[in-house]
Amino acid sequence: MSNTSTDARVFQELWTSFVSLIRSYVAAHDMARVVGHVLVDEGEGGRLTLHNDEKILVLEFENASGKGHWAVYEDDPGPERLLEEGEFQIGEDSLVTLSDRRGTLELEVAAEAFTAKIFDEE
Repeated sequence: MSNTSTDARVFQELWTSFVSLIRSYVAAHDMARVVGHVLVDEGEGGRLTLHNDEKILVLEFENASGKGHWAVYEDDPGPERLLEEGEFQIGEDSLVTLSDRRGTLELEVAAEAFTAKIFDEE
């Protein structure tokens, strides 16, 4: 039987793991780059922002449902600068569904897919 507060705790832990994976992938990419590093916020409060000199990726996550929204902007967030956006869902099994991909992805693969959006490596 599912308990809403239990679900929220599970989703919070999955979000924390997801943010850690993204931060690790960004750090690994940055180590190999001479210029153009990506800055990452802390991912607190269900929001994670990655930005470089050209783009900003914003991920927003709801602990209660495991659902989230992502958007890529030109150099500054705002509707007129939106390049692409979509939805994502992290399941209790740690599989992730992305609105711009078919099927589900492992948490690690989904983190790499988001990292690629900011590094233009999709």
